[in-house]
Amino acid sequence: MAPFWDNGAVRGARVRCPGCTHFNPPGARCPSCACGPVAPEHYGAARMLLHAGVDRFALTGRLEALEPGLARQLEAQYVGQWAGVLRIVEDARRCEPFLTLGGFVEEAEDRWADVVPWSQPPVSRVAAADADDSLEALYQRSEDPGVRQLAALAAVNRGRPSRELYSAAQGALYADGLAGLEAALALTRWRVWFVAPAGRPQRELIARHARDVFASHPEHAARAAVAWVRATGKAPEVDLLLALREGLRAEDQDIAFECALVLGDERGLLAALSSDAEARAAQGSDGEGNAAQDSDAEDRAALAARTLASMGAPALLTVLRETRSAVLAREVMRRWPAPASWEAVDALLTVSAGFDDGLIEPLSQWARQTPYASLPPEVRERWRQWADARLGTLPAARVLRLLEWVREGDEAPDDASATAFQRAAGQALSRASSSERAELLHSRALVDFLVHGDVEELALVHTWARDAACAAPLLELLVSLPGRLRRERPVPGRCARLLMAAWERPARSTILAPLNKAVRSWSGISGREELIDAVWLRFQRHPVERAELLAAFEPWRQELWERQLAAQPDAIAIFETWWRVDSQKRLPDLVSFLVENAPVEALPARLPFVWAAAEARVDTWPRSTSHAVFLAAAPLAGALRSGHDALVPDAERFLAWFPGFEARVLAAPSPEAESSYQRDLLEDLHVEVRLMREALERRAEEAEALRQAELRRRVEESRRRDQERQLELARLEVEAAAHEAARARAEQEAHQARLADALARLGPRPAQLRRFDASPQVELLPIDVEVIFPGATMASVLDYSRILKALSMGDDALEVFAANGLSVTSWGTEGRAWGEAMVRRPELGLRFSQLFHAPWS
Repeated sequence: MAPFWDNGAVRGARVRCPGCTHFNPPGARCPSCACGPVAPEHYGAARMLLHAGVDRFALTGRLEALEPGLARQLEAQYVGQWAGVLRIVEDARRCEPFLTLGGFVEEAEDRWADVVPWSQPPVSRVAAADADDSLEALYQRSEDPGVRQLAALAAVNRGRPSRELYSAAQGALYADGLAGLEAALALTRWRVWFVAPAGRPQRELIARHARDVFASHPEHAARAAVAWVRATGKAPEVDLLLALREGLRAEDQDIAFECALVLGDERGLLAALSSDAEARAAQGSDGEGNAAQDSDAEDRAALAARTLASMGAPALLTVLRETRSAVLAREVMRRWPAPASWEAVDALLTVSAGFDDGLIEPLSQWARQTPYASLPPEVRERWRQWADARLGTLPAARVLRLLEWVREGDEAPDDASATAFQRAAGQALSRASSSERAELLHSRALVDFLVHGDVEELALVHTWARDAACAAPLLELLVSLPGRLRRERPVPGRCARLLMAAWERPARSTILAPLNKAVRSWSGISGREELIDAVWLRFQRHPVERAELLAAFEPWRQELWERQLAAQPDAIAIFETWWRVDSQKRLPDLVSFLVENAPVEALPARLPFVWAAAEARVDTWPRSTSHAVFLAAAPLAGALRSGHDALVPDAERFLAWFPGFEARVLAAPSPEAESSYQRDLLEDLHVEVRLMREALERRAEEAEALRQAELRRRVEESRRRDQERQLELARLEVEAAAHEAARARAEQEAHQARLADALARLGPRPAQLRRFDASPQVELLPIDVEVIFPGATMASVLDYSRILKALSMGDDALEVFAANGLSVTSWGTEGRAWGEAMVRRPELGLRFSQLFHAPWS
């Protein structure tokens, strides 16, 4: 027979009842189920009989009547099943040291005692467990849900659970018994809660379980209070508050730390910081230590630092100054309430001096959380002291980011503190390498630095412009700067001063090409008038630099030219100034400006300057020079051909000068820069020369013609006087003939009067003039009666057709005219008008033909 302690029947002095599995004093009937007393060595056989269907009230008698062999067999069967329960109990015992509450082993034993032999204990996935089996391995190999929950809760209590174990611990909240209470405490531990806080349904369960723990386990009242406060997010009630304050004095550092976190107790949180420092000191002196304990102390210290920083605890700043911990400084910068006080700023700036540049980046990010302009004067003064002492030695990129913070906003201060940051930025930039300079030129902070700088910044620009690595981006930045500032805060004249600082000697030749490229890229930038004005002022004050200025700022040449036109009214002075310094290919444009639209009277004064310029540059730029000469010769030839005799001496001088110029053009090689000119235009110049010569020859011919015309005039005058005498004689003869004709006409009129008188005596004329009133035998159309000539006798095409029809019938034309109110003169006038009307409106002619050839009544 197996020993009685292997069947779970005895716990201390009490014996388990086989009916309800409750423990009772030995030899007494169970008060819960009224089952009779059973000896511990027969407990397994009694459970087997109950499983077989024996009534619990008859159980004692059946056991006494049972054969000894059968009793041993039943007991052995039960013990065999109980062995699986013992393995589960052993797994629970391995988890219990890592759990807060106690009684998990007894609870597991009671749970299985209640169902065995009705249910078989599960078999583990691994036949035998190692003594050093981890909690995660125990969770994976166990088939018992209770053990898996305990393993998950134990792992959560240790503070480093996997996702699977954490989910299992959350599931334990819904379990009955100690597992749910333990889950409420485990999931609210500081190692877990701040990493993965529970959801709302779980928080409600945690709060309920925490209250149960607080009531049923007074020894864990502090932990229960912590769990309730974290789950509800509310201020602790009076009983919970007393438990939390009592927990602050607990010997267990974890409990004291949890209570300090919940209550926001600075002393307890500072104790966590000091304990971590002591642990580090002890480890440094001994040379060895517990890694897990050290890790817990570090985690507690980190969380305490975060909490104190978020609270804005002044005591944390004292610790920071004493320890000069970079980790603590980072926590202060991440979580300190804004705006930071002078003490916080002073502590961080003090600590930053003892660390490498890696702390400057988080310091810069922390500082930018509060606008510099809104800082109190004493805080800005502390920043100024730090900038003077420390900032100038840092990398330029980080210094510029802090400078950008200082200059940010429309109301950025321009006091001594801002000047200190500006000065420190200048120091850092002066030590920057070429590669760093090229990268910094793309920074918005560098623009602020340049815009608000002074003499030192101008010298820095001049130096950087001579650095091949950053010359091109710097010049592009300077040229585009007005457009960028127009969108922000304009600084009058600053952009021009920066650009002229880069322009200053020495070594100006190295920046001409990149500057020209930058101007081409940003030639249309808004606000460029400021730069153009600066270039024009330089052009006026430094004649020796004019050629370089026009070459570098060639895209803005038109704007400079317009300023030249506005400043100088004399075209000759402008030409003399520009042709010597402008691009060699632009001489034709300058000559065109000088002579193309000039008055003819001004050409004699202007053309000699063109010929002098051509003489000076024909040997090096033959094609463009010949083009310029052509542009001057063309108006000279045109004005000469128009009859301006005052230009004859200039034309004669040009004709005498041109052969030598042509020879020099043909002898000079054309440079590659003149590739845009396809030819030298000498053929066109020959045309102008021919036209000038023809004009001069024509002028000579005209002079000769005038002389001959004068001779002819004199001869004609003599002839005119002879003709006048002859005409006078002819007039006298005509007058005599007219007198004779008047006399004959008077005699004729008298004869006609005598005849008329005789006709009058004969009586009136029998016949009357009659009007031709016939009509065509066709249907009349609106066009027939349309009035074409209002007020005329033949106003419509029908009237015109009727009169012509009458004339065609052989009647006396004069009689027809008289009958219709026409005369020979009016007939001719209206007839011509109708002919023109039929040409302009062919439909009138067509209708007239139809009416005329139709039968008439």
